[in-house]
Amino acid sequence: MKISPRASLVIIAAIFLLPLLLAWFMYTGTIDYRPAATRNFGQLVEPPVPLNWTDALMLAGGDSPGLTADEAFSDRWVVLYPVPGPCLDDCLQAVTDLRQIHRAAGRQQARIRIALLLGEDGYGNLESTLRDTYSKFQLIRDPDGKLASALERASVGPGAVYLIDPLGNIMMTYVEGADPNNLKRDLKRLLTQ
Repeated sequence: MKISPRASLVIIAAIFLLPLLLAWFMYTGTIDYRPAATRNFGQLVEPPVPLNWTDALMLAGGDSPGLTADEAFSDRWVVLYPVPGPCLDDCLQAVTDLRQIHRAAGRQQARIRIALLLGEDGYGNLESTLRDTYSKFQLIRDPDGKLASALERASVGPGAVYLIDPLGNIMMTYVEGADPNNLKRDLKRLLTQ
C-alpha cells in the first residue's frame, strides 16, 4: 500500500500537533484529568493545623544550640514525635527510626529538624538517653500545653509522628507503628520539589 506525499505530511503533522492539543485542553481544563489517589504515604491533615512554636521551651543541645524554637524550626520541615513517658521499647524504636530517617536525608539534613516533645514529668535519664541516641534531636517541652492542644486536633492516636511544613502547619501524620520508610519517602518527595 502506497501513501501519497500529501497523506504522509498530514500524518506527520498530526503526530506532532495532537500531543500539543491534548496538553492545551488539559491545561485549560477542557479535559479534566487528575489521578484518583494521592501519592503520599502519611495521612494528610485537612485543613492543616497551625502550630505556634513561640511557647515551646527548647532544651540544651541539638543541632541549633542557643536558638528559640521559632528560630530553630523556622523555614524547616519538622518531624515531631511526642515522647510518651516512660519511653519503653516501642518508643525507643520510633526514636531510632527517626534518627535513621534524618541520616538518610543526606545533604538535605539541614532542611529537616527532628523534634521530640517531652512531657512535663521528669522521666529520669530520658533526656540523656535521647541525646545519646542522636545528638541532633531537638528536645522541647510544652509548658503551656498549646502544642499538645494543636496536636490533638490533628491526632491519629497515641504514638503518632507529625510532619510540619516550613510555615508551621501540621500537614501529615503517621500512626504508631507505621513503616518509617513511608515518612522517608514523603520527605524525599517534598524536599525535591
